[in-house]
Amino acid sequence: MDTAPPSPEQTEAGKAKPSRFAVIGFFLPAALLVAAAFATTVAIAVLVPDDGDYAQASNLKHDLLEMDVPKKIVLVGGSNVSYGTDSTVIEAATHCPVVNMGMNGYFGVRFMLEEVKPYLKPGDLVVIAWEYDSYYKSVNGTNTDLLTVSKANPRVFKFLTPYQKLSAMSRFPFIAQQKVLRIMGETYDNFTYMLGAEPDAPWTEVDILDIESARNFTRNGDLVGHVGVNWPHEPIDAMDISSIPMDQEIIPMMRQFVRDMDARGVRVMISWTPLLDDFYDRHSKEIDRLNAEMATVPEFLIPRPASGFRFDKKLHFDTVYHLNENGRPIRSKMLADDILTQFGEDAMCGSQPSQSSKETQP
Repeated sequence: MDTAPPSPEQTEAGKAKPSRFAVIGFFLPAALLVAAAFATTVAIAVLVPDDGDYAQASNLKHDLLEMDVPKKIVLVGGSNVSYGTDSTVIEAATHCPVVNMGMNGYFGVRFMLEEVKPYLKPGDLVVIAWEYDSYYKSVNGTNTDLLTVSKANPRVFKFLTPYQKLSAMSRFPFIAQQKVLRIMGETYDNFTYMLGAEPDAPWTEVDILDIESARNFTRNGDLVGHVGVNWPHEPIDAMDISSIPMDQEIIPMMRQFVRDMDARGVRVMISWTPLLDDFYDRHSKEIDRLNAEMATVPEFLIPRPASGFRFDKKLHFDTVYHLNENGRPIRSKMLADDILTQFGEDAMCGSQPSQSSKETQP
């Protein structure tokens, strides 16, 4: 018997609908593959040692911040502070323990202020000295450098903003890639040597990784790996600050930090980075403009103008910001004098040298 053809409604109803489990089964393997790849990337980035251990010094510096002392002087800044300060000179003048937090200007101003805030107590003194670059690049720092220091010292990850955390974590693939390439290069060199290839001639230049090593920081946090080393090249130049607009967040951020510290009973002094005289001369118009702008902020205590930190080339090491063994004590004496001039008796911690000043060997 003939039957009537099915209606369009019956045809649609008869079609098989994909189940929810089928959809999940389609996407799940891809998701697991992506997760496995990311986990492998993170494992390589975290477990394979970095090419150098400079970031490990963050652990020493935070241990110093956490020490239980009645009063301390904390130096905040980038590598100009680590290279260019002999904290024992300041300790000898004030009898206060000095913590040198200087490491890397690419951490950014936001991070460098945030990482010291929880450890500052009433009576403490803070000296801020940024490289000029810090006034012209983002206060949020560079994500690769923030990831590197967070891997070396997980305690500091909490001082990053949510944006900085996500940005830093996005660099895991890049760091893993660089480490894989480095391992492949080292493996190839070792293999060719095993086959009888002659090794390259001994490297006679100064290796910056030997200088910038965690083992070369004193108990105050000063870097001394460059002491006694002759840098064979011209000093590395800095950013062309005369043609770059200043970051508009930095001065308000510094101003708020000073206000917060004043409310806590912590005194803050702002100093200028040591600067190669040639760089100062080439950018004097912009430096003087910045100096004048900073001087108009009522919360800022700036004992000495930027021109006071103009240093001769013979006092510099590898960059226009880094002082050598002859420049370090000069800048440190200037800082000590400025601290005493600005704070007087409030800068003193007694009549005997602090214990940490007696322990300054790496």
